[in-house]
Amino acid sequence: MVARQVAGAKRALEACIARQCLPNEEIRAALVYSTRQFLAGDYTAARQTLMKTRHRTAKFDAQYPVAVSDLHRALNSLANLDGHPDAARLSAFDATDALRAGLAPDHPLILLQRLDTARQFAREGHLESCTQILNNVVSKAHKQGYYSVEAQALFQGAALFAALATADPAYRNAAKLWRNRIADRTENEFGEYRDALKLLDAQIATLAVRRRDRDRVLANSKPIATTEAMLLREPEVRDFGLVGTDANTKPEWADVAFWVRADGSVADVMVLGRSKSLPGAWLARKLTAVAGRRYAPLKNPVDRRGMYRVERYSMVYPLLPITESRIPVRSGRGHLETTDITLAYRQPPAS
Repeated sequence: MVARQVAGAKRALEACIARQCLPNEEIRAALVYSTRQFLAGDYTAARQTLMKTRHRTAKFDAQYPVAVSDLHRALNSLANLDGHPDAARLSAFDATDALRAGLAPDHPLILLQRLDTARQFAREGHLESCTQILNNVVSKAHKQGYYSVEAQALFQGAALFAALATADPAYRNAAKLWRNRIADRTENEFGEYRDALKLLDAQIATLAVRRRDRDRVLANSKPIATTEAMLLREPEVRDFGLVGTDANTKPEWADVAFWVRADGSVADVMVLGRSKSLPGAWLARKLTAVAGRRYAPLKNPVDRRGMYRVERYSMVYPLLPITESRIPVRSGRGHLETTDITLAYRQPPAS
């Protein structure tokens, strides 16, 4: 079935190009095709599909700024998954430049895209660059009256440092400073983020209690109405990236399904699919970590079983800087990337 979907998406893209369809139509078809290739596990081919379309549509930023920005944003994701961090960073910048080429200088979409760039810097561990962008977006959004964008930027900073604090308590004060910038705001646009602060507070509070008491603290946090599963804690697993001889050249991934129950605990963790190159010991460790997750309690879940989620875990071995031989070499130590692919799978029927 997956092979048929890939072939069908390929034919649709080729037909679009053959009839010289509009750039935004080609971009849409390329995004569908590359998504099918990604789900099939061919990350390199998926990225190449988008790069070819980028080459053909590069001069249409001003006419189709949103579509071209979407293309660069997808390239950012695939570059990260294919182990090209430098290309991923450039794609994040290109996505912003595309919007600037065709939208008003103060358009909120430009500020929202810069939040994606901040996430890229955070992913790479460049926290100073990340926080500079976040603060710049906060300042501009406030000045222009885009309070929903300002709130999102502030919460992104608070969530980032709260997550960092769970691994290193030295970030706890930074997390509190960011959350305090939201707590006293009274604008309507800040309402949902003030509610979400309760979850961050529960997350931060666990740092001050014994490890065995942390689940109790999180379980006592109040449910919130949301269509998203909000992760509060996952047991830390070290050395995911210890590799074998072929692991840095052959893709390793697994699609994992689970239910987030009403109380925020996880049930029924199941592997739905995996790469031809069987994942190493990291998969067993990740499955154990997922089973031990704690999410925010759900308020009035639609399904009595809770919320169904499917995530792909990809072991990524980044390309190292080119040496004198000029032959690209991948790192011998990988890191896990998580992609939400819930929409790619059907929710199992109730028994």
